[in-house]
Amino acid sequence: MNGKKIALLTMLIVFAVLLIFTVIFAKFILNIDFGGKDTSSHMVSEELSQENSDKDTDKPQEDMLEDPIASDKDTDKDKEKENKKDEKNKEDKNKEDNKEEEKENYKPSSEIKSADIVIKDDNQYQVKVEDAEKLTLLLKEIEALQLTSIQQSVGMQDANWQATLNLSMKDGTAVDCHLYESTLSGTKTTLSNGSKTFESTASIEKIKKLLQGFAEEAKKANAPKIAQNEFSEATRVLAINPFTMEVQDVAQSKSSLQAALEQLQVVETYTGNVNPGSEYQGTNMINLANDSSTLFTIEFYKNGILAYRTENSKEFYVCELNSLNAFYQTVEQLCSKYSAQPAQLSVMDFGALSGMEVSSTTGSSRTEVGLIRDHSQTLFTFLQQLHVKKGSLREEKAMLKRPEYHAEITFNSGMVITVDISKGSLLIQGGDGVIRHYTLIGDDNLELVRAEFERVTSDD
Repeated sequence: MNGKKIALLTMLIVFAVLLIFTVIFAKFILNIDFGGKDTSSHMVSEELSQENSDKDTDKPQEDMLEDPIASDKDTDKDKEKENKKDEKNKEDKNKEDNKEEEKENYKPSSEIKSADIVIKDDNQYQVKVEDAEKLTLLLKEIEALQLTSIQQSVGMQDANWQATLNLSMKDGTAVDCHLYESTLSGTKTTLSNGSKTFESTASIEKIKKLLQGFAEEAKKANAPKIAQNEFSEATRVLAINPFTMEVQDVAQSKSSLQAALEQLQVVETYTGNVNPGSEYQGTNMINLANDSSTLFTIEFYKNGILAYRTENSKEFYVCELNSLNAFYQTVEQLCSKYSAQPAQLSVMDFGALSGMEVSSTTGSSRTEVGLIRDHSQTLFTFLQQLHVKKGSLREEKAMLKRPEYHAEITFNSGMVITVDISKGSLLIQGGDGVIRHYTLIGDDNLELVRAEFERVTSDD
């Protein structure tokens, strides 16, 4: 081996020893890993460490990147929570709004222009108020009730007094107000202005008194001024029932009858040639008369009364039905207090009398006497006042053959009324040819008739 080879080999050995020493030093002393796998693992470890750091700093963004489905679910849950929260807020707000609405009191939008009022108690009557001062008082009493807004109102079923007010306001709006008073349920007022309903249970005593005052004033103002002079002049006030052909003379109660007339609520008045419609079934005519003639006549119909002095001066009063029925009931009650008289005799008019033929069979011989008008007034008047039993009327086929007393009463028109009296029977035949039989009441009136027949047929 030559020297050059030995020198080269020696350098390689020294270099290898140095390399091994360097590697050992770097690995164990400096902790440097020269293996490929270890280096890669170390890099991955560093990347994971970096990613974990990124998660901590920006977690929502990493979640979206890593799991989009889970992210959508979380979003839906958040929206659902927000919706529920909104709904709860709305419910709370509605409750607050309702509370505020319940506390709201009625305030009129303007003054009242007019008021149509209907009052119901035992009767029913209507009033229209347009007077500004009265309407101001009415509005003041409505406000005093402190009406509070409600969702819905129900009427009082057992009310024994109630009033309905239809108010026209000056701003063009309409208001309906109902007042109720019940012995069992107390009082209640409801009001509607078109958009809201209000109610109050406050006492209605003051507004009720005010409304009743309006009604009384309206009654007096609208009361028909019927036959005021004739009532004061009348000595006979005949209530006539053409169906039973009976009459009651209620002259002693004429002030009560006149007061009942004034309570009628007149809706319309017609004059001249009037068709009044169907007549009232019952006592349906009043004749005001003095000792010589009829002064005034009032006829009863289903929707009003016809009043006149003569056939050419008639007035027909259309009346509110409840007030009309109340008037008719008053007339019937008055009639029930008095005895019945035959209609054909009671309504006879002495001013139209021509003369009488009378006879008596109570003596030994038949006596017939002709009486001129001037000598027949006493007997004529007594016949007008004969009393008969109520409901005793029946028809006969012939007059009596031999009555105790007989009279033929002739009028200027040519009409003749024939009268037979025998014991307790009274037969009358008038211009219609019908013979009517009544049962007489043996009172002073009958004795006066008998005595007058005896006097005028006496031979003395």
